[in-house]
Amino acid sequence: MKYLYRITGRKLFKSRIFWMMILLYVISITSLLFGIEAFINKVASNANKNSPVPIPEFSLYTFPYIWQNLSFLSGFLKLLPALILIVFVSAEYSYKTMRQHMMNGLSRLDYFFSQFIFLFGMALFSTLVLLIITLILGFQHTETITFANFFNNSFYLLAYFLELLAFFSIAFFVTSLLRRSGLSILTFSLLYVVIEPISRFYLPEAIAQNMPFKRIGNLIDVPNTSLMKLFGVNFRTYIDHFDIILSLAYSLLFLFLSYQLIKKRDL
Repeated sequence: MKYLYRITGRKLFKSRIFWMMILLYVISITSLLFGIEAFINKVASNANKNSPVPIPEFSLYTFPYIWQNLSFLSGFLKLLPALILIVFVSAEYSYKTMRQHMMNGLSRLDYFFSQFIFLFGMALFSTLVLLIITLILGFQHTETITFANFFNNSFYLLAYFLELLAFFSIAFFVTSLLRRSGLSILTFSLLYVVIEPISRFYLPEAIAQNMPFKRIGNLIDVPNTSLMKLFGVNFRTYIDHFDIILSLAYSLLFLFLSYQLIKKRDL
């Protein structure tokens, strides 16, 4: 297992492109989460000029609500780390790195685990970035912090990790199937943004509500901010166990399918 960690880390840490893509992702998510509250309040302030109902300013950054608020918002950028995964997994095929590993004695199962380590590491890294940003903003904007309001709703961080894990598992499968980075990026992006959303309009409700991206996105619902309550809109304030089960099931399914492709296809 240590050998798998070494070969995975060696390929990534020495890659300038990898660090540039990671930096782009960190800058993007930091800019979004640090700037979103000011942006929303500015829009609300402008809307107040013509609104018969006064729209109050509100904070996204106070404990315990910050956990759900930032986890939900971060989900909009999960495509960026997924693209990093696709680029570097597909590079294994493009540069025949996988074949070289096999010639050096690595089994296909070992190779699969080395890629899973990368996938798991990207999900963990993204979750840690969210945790750091949450702690910084939460401590800055919460006047009174108690043990209860600090940890209440912190389970949304685990839900975000599971969301990424399931999302990346689909990206890994698409890349293992198509092998080419450009085609994999295009296919995965279309599946996520266009094909599944459109297909849900034409499928029975029982099927549409249980499609992979839909269920993964359901893990963290829209937060019940004061703005939502002002308009009488209420969203779920808990994580549905069925969403957890299905997200885990989809993760295992697509990882299993990816392994079968690695196991049976020619190098």
